[in-house]
Amino acid sequence: MRNTEARLAKGCCLALALLVAGCGDDDATAADDGTTPDVADADAGPDADADADAGDGSEAEAGADADAGADGDTGPDGDADGDGDAACPAAALGARLGRDRFLLGGSMGDDSFDASPFDVRYRYLAGAVPADGPCASCAAGCTVNGSSCANSAGCEWWGCWQWDALPPGRYVADHVRNTREAGAIPMITYYVWLAVSGYDEGAGEIATLANAARLRSYLLDFAFLCDVLSEAPEAPVIVHLEPDLWGYGHQRNDDPAAIPAAVSGAGIAECSGLPDTFAGFGRCLVAIARARAPQALVAFHASAWGAGHDAMTTTDPAVDLDAHADETAAFLRAIGADASDLVVVEQSDRDAAFDGDWWDETNATRPNFHQAIGWVRRLSASLGLAHLWWQVPYGHRALENVCDRYQDNRVDYFFAHPDEYAAAGGLGIAFGAGASCQTTPETDGGHFLAHAAAWFAGPRPPLCGSP
Repeated sequence: MRNTEARLAKGCCLALALLVAGCGDDDATAADDGTTPDVADADAGPDADADADAGDGSEAEAGADADAGADGDTGPDGDADGDGDAACPAAALGARLGRDRFLLGGSMGDDSFDASPFDVRYRYLAGAVPADGPCASCAAGCTVNGSSCANSAGCEWWGCWQWDALPPGRYVADHVRNTREAGAIPMITYYVWLAVSGYDEGAGEIATLANAARLRSYLLDFAFLCDVLSEAPEAPVIVHLEPDLWGYGHQRNDDPAAIPAAVSGAGIAECSGLPDTFAGFGRCLVAIARARAPQALVAFHASAWGAGHDAMTTTDPAVDLDAHADETAAFLRAIGADASDLVVVEQSDRDAAFDGDWWDETNATRPNFHQAIGWVRRLSASLGLAHLWWQVPYGHRALENVCDRYQDNRVDYFFAHPDEYAAAGGLGIAFGAGASCQTTPETDGGHFLAHAAAWFAGPRPPLCGSP
């Protein structure tokens, strides 16, 4: 991941933004515009492959399944083995959510969110947490890394991203309430371990899981999040667990049971009896969510680079993408995905022109969209879970490639080919800017919102791609 230094300022900057916006009103804050999480981005990590950046690409092709073949690219038109008989978990999950059409949403400001009846809206939670567990008050006696959580100072803890006279956690509670009242599904991307581990990204994060004190403060915070979510037990909410972390663990060892984690030393009741391993840690998070927020839909994040090559961006035709997806699925099952509700996947957290990395929208040369969709379809089928595309860049070709207005082709590709995403077993797609200076619906000249308005006015594809 990039921009590690910027993460250090996450909590304070966001707290100050809340103060400037008046605090207390979750949907009036700067944190609401989808542009702040450059400190909580989830880009493809530093795998050894030269193509390392989930969601990067180049240009060229036409045709549907020209890339299907021995390299494992099966194309976006069916089940993983191509026989057309696979069950579609997206339809079952959609039924639980009261939806039968492919979902569209993202991270965006209030005016943009209000412009169309979006299906899902996500928020990041990132930054450090109180060492001794969640505070009872933000106004007094609550500090994180030596900084007071009172509005006069501002700390990194998400529990106090609000007016300090209110009980901690209102930022999340308001997001859930307001999103549900708008008819959409709230989603929380919980990206906290990086800060708790000391901002030592990658291998350092994995090593710090053996620190019982830090793991305890983290798990207490996650339990508090689930308690806040349980205040609205009738409202399903997607809880997206720790982008990148599982990929870093996979890079460390193919067997999560061989990676130490101080689960028992953390002393969390819901996790009693689970092994002191990375696998036990993942299952611990699921156990906490099930016990404290049973209405939450738990989602692990699948990093396309954890199993070696970056499946989204590799140009090597010798890479077996189906085998790569199966290996990723096996690792996720071992850490608890077999007890989860869906899997979250990404394309990139940067507009293509920002990094100069493009996917070929004609699907003639790698990297391309069929390559990515085929890998995710196989992953989803192997796990037996629906997948949700997340933090997909907002850029488009007519922009001038300056801060907040970088080009990309992912918005246009999706709206031109939504059936490919639905037929691959996707639940939906959530667009979002993953870093500062990336395009947003507020800076793209109305391009995304115009597409969205037409989308909701038209015949949206059914989940699983069948009527």
